[in-house]
Amino acid sequence: MDLIRDLMMNKYLITSSAYFILQDRYRKDFALSELIKFAKTRGTFVIDKALAEEFLASKGIAAAGSSLLESIERTAVKSQPAEGSISTGTASETTAVTPVSTETEVLKAQNEAGQSYVSTGDASDVEHEEPLPAVESPENEYSNGTHEVETSSGNGEEEVPRAVYGDYGVLVPLEEEIIPEKEVKSYSTYSDLVITPKDGFEFRAKEIPDDYEIKFDVKNIKLKPPKAKNANGKEGEIIVQAYASYFKSRMKKMRRILRENPEVSGVIDIAKLNYVAPEGEVTIIGLINSKRETRKGYMFEVEDGTGILKVFIGRDKEDYKKVFDIVPDAVVAFKGYYSKKGILFANNIYLPDVPLYKRNRPPLDEKVYAVLLSDIHVGSDKFCEKAFIKFLEWLNGEVNSREEEEIVSRIKYIIIDGDVVDGVGIYPGQYSELVIPDVFDQYEALANLLANVPEHMTMFIGPGNHDAARMALPQPGFYREYAHPLFKLKNAVIISNPAVINLHGREFLVYHGRGIEDVVSFIPNRSHHRPAEAMVNLLKLRHLAPTFGGKVPIAPDPEDLLVIEGVPDLFHTGHVHVLQYQVYHGVFLVNSATWQAQTEFQKMVNIVPTPGKVPIIDVETARLKTVIDFSRWCEGV
Repeated sequence: MDLIRDLMMNKYLITSSAYFILQDRYRKDFALSELIKFAKTRGTFVIDKALAEEFLASKGIAAAGSSLLESIERTAVKSQPAEGSISTGTASETTAVTPVSTETEVLKAQNEAGQSYVSTGDASDVEHEEPLPAVESPENEYSNGTHEVETSSGNGEEEVPRAVYGDYGVLVPLEEEIIPEKEVKSYSTYSDLVITPKDGFEFRAKEIPDDYEIKFDVKNIKLKPPKAKNANGKEGEIIVQAYASYFKSRMKKMRRILRENPEVSGVIDIAKLNYVAPEGEVTIIGLINSKRETRKGYMFEVEDGTGILKVFIGRDKEDYKKVFDIVPDAVVAFKGYYSKKGILFANNIYLPDVPLYKRNRPPLDEKVYAVLLSDIHVGSDKFCEKAFIKFLEWLNGEVNSREEEEIVSRIKYIIIDGDVVDGVGIYPGQYSELVIPDVFDQYEALANLLANVPEHMTMFIGPGNHDAARMALPQPGFYREYAHPLFKLKNAVIISNPAVINLHGREFLVYHGRGIEDVVSFIPNRSHHRPAEAMVNLLKLRHLAPTFGGKVPIAPDPEDLLVIEGVPDLFHTGHVHVLQYQVYHGVFLVNSATWQAQTEFQKMVNIVPTPGKVPIIDVETARLKTVIDFSRWCEGV
């Protein structure tokens, strides 16, 4: 059933005979993208038996079982069983059955498409074809977590779907972009692009052994979602339970981090404050429900799982300025005196933060460099194609100086931090800004480009909000059905968003960076133009998306996987298309640039990207070695 579901999601249909030929080989011998592209070259959206056999033949696979199907189909036609029955192989023996769901779905889709005839056998075996009655779709039919809600115009004509149920059962408005019927875009997927290493160029990195480990990847975390209490349990109740577990997990992890600070002592639960002497100083740790400015200071509502408390800090206190670093749903510690009126008058605020200390790492035998990339946006008409190809040539030894030659020869790793393609339908009017309007072809184009990266360089590739992946954070990785060409690259390692990579004993925290949006929204003097400053705030709060229900969608996982539990040596983000870097408490922060020139949307929100600038990291020190600038080959900059 997966094959039918995935094809119908992409507006393709499949007959029952083709289904039985292909179903056992789906995802084993071929990917969805390969089948769709084959059908597209044949100019059809219906996968029938002939096309299925031709497709398998093109891949050198024998269509096992097709002869048996032909025998069954011919016997079924000759025996002419009564309507609603199926032949068991003998004309005299027929058994009444309910039509199988695969046939039901195919017939429903074909009736909707205006086709009312279908042949189940060869043309020579069928004397005539009868029109098939329309088959109603069963209620509550879902397809891969998404269910289209259709409306009727009242005159018998079916309207375009107005909404869909999203990944978690939430009704999401859907406004399909109107694409001109006669507009057909011609484009290249770089299948003929071949860049080879420069003759005589010495790559020292070839002789340096690989030394990397994926320390954290969402795909490797096994989560147990909550179960309904009884048979009458509703899906909404399960989601509420999941989010309750999510915030309990956040509190538990944050309390552990905060209590590592020697100044956070004497922590007490909110429910036990009534038993504390009024003159005694206490410390509480809680999640911020709300923050409100008053004439004399700030009032917080704080919750810790045992109760809710109001916390006030006056403008005259030493830690007062820290209130501006606090966003909704962050976990913070307050120290002060508890009033029997139910208010804690705080003197001190403690953020989870990262400790200020110098890490001693053993030196490496040889210099090793890593390249940081993000937001390539292949498929966009603003994709800096020439600049990216120049970058690939540079990786293959086409350098301009001895210094660049030394750097390229020692590049061992490339980290690509999301938004690798531009996607389709990400924002209104995007189609007019796409050079490659097909998401399958976008990933094929990207894979053809990255195939020119020297094989001794290991690429770590993670998703972003433009990619074919779960939109809510954390993102386990790309959907293989769409990004299949990336998985076939020999020197590529697909990672989640976020992920932690250990390179030669140095930990790199890799995160696409959507949490920057919430920081910019809630903290004064923060801007998309200075993303490294927003990254400092994420480190101070030890969380990659601290605010729930803001601009960043968060999945209802029973564990909060976005807490920054370990202190990294390097913190890498992208998303906002602006290169900026700085050091905070010994952690090197870098928001890498982009390979997309300024879009119309960025003009509206006044974002000025810095495309084509490539930061090179010295792995030994986890610091910036240099920035190589390819922006002069990027049109529109």
